[in-house]
Amino acid sequence: MTRPALSATRAVAVLNFLAAHAAEEFTLTDLAAKLDINLASAHALLVVLTDAGYVTRHQRLRTYSLGPSVVALGNAALERHPAIEHAHQEARRLSGELGLGVAVTALAGNDILFLERVGEHRPRDIGVQVGQRVPLVPPVGAVFVAWHDAESWLARADNRQDMEEVLADVRSRGWAAALGNPPSTDYEALATLDPHRAYDVVMIAAPVFGRGGDAVVSLTLLGMEPGLPAQRVAALGESVRDACLVATRRSGGRAPAG
Repeated sequence: MTRPALSATRAVAVLNFLAAHAAEEFTLTDLAAKLDINLASAHALLVVLTDAGYVTRHQRLRTYSLGPSVVALGNAALERHPAIEHAHQEARRLSGELGLGVAVTALAGNDILFLERVGEHRPRDIGVQVGQRVPLVPPVGAVFVAWHDAESWLARADNRQDMEEVLADVRSRGWAAALGNPPSTDYEALATLDPHRAYDVVMIAAPVFGRGGDAVVSLTLLGMEPGLPAQRVAALGESVRDACLVATRRSGGRAPAG
């Protein structure tokens, strides 16, 4: 395996950190400490990123934040990935119709990256912001792997058989759900719905498919009340699934057969 260039890895870490804290500014010392980079290396990286416009330095406060060049990259990425913009549109529509928060997420390596979040925050909302990443580790991320090779995802599962059953249910109904009680991040994947049960659902997600039938973006409902009847969980799942199919068609994507 090729060893990653340390300077490139550190530059990516700086940009990812600033993206996850876009409303804040940080001193050189702050960034070096939070990212575990020595001061000299951090300073050299920030000089290069600032000169290229990917980072902005406040002259008086001597703090750093994201720069305008990132906007150009983002606009170019939206042109290259039309599913994201159509997912944004469906997220805003869903949030307005259901009165819930909706997040737009995408895969970024072995992480799930939060691209957008619309709707008001509620007491049972999960504590993530735009730019943040969460590891693609079971039970999180089933909608991204259910229709493709899920081996690396299943290998991280505490109970592989349970997660295989979850993926089968996700493929059957077109959406995934996780149970939990925020702010705890100890989630449980929801497999088959029992019509006689109520559920403390913390997330309901469905995929937007690309031209090759791969799940490129996800819409995730957030902020549901505890104790939802099974019928209500199913109705919400179908709503987000249908919204994702609309985004799939409008962006030229293709849902897998079945």
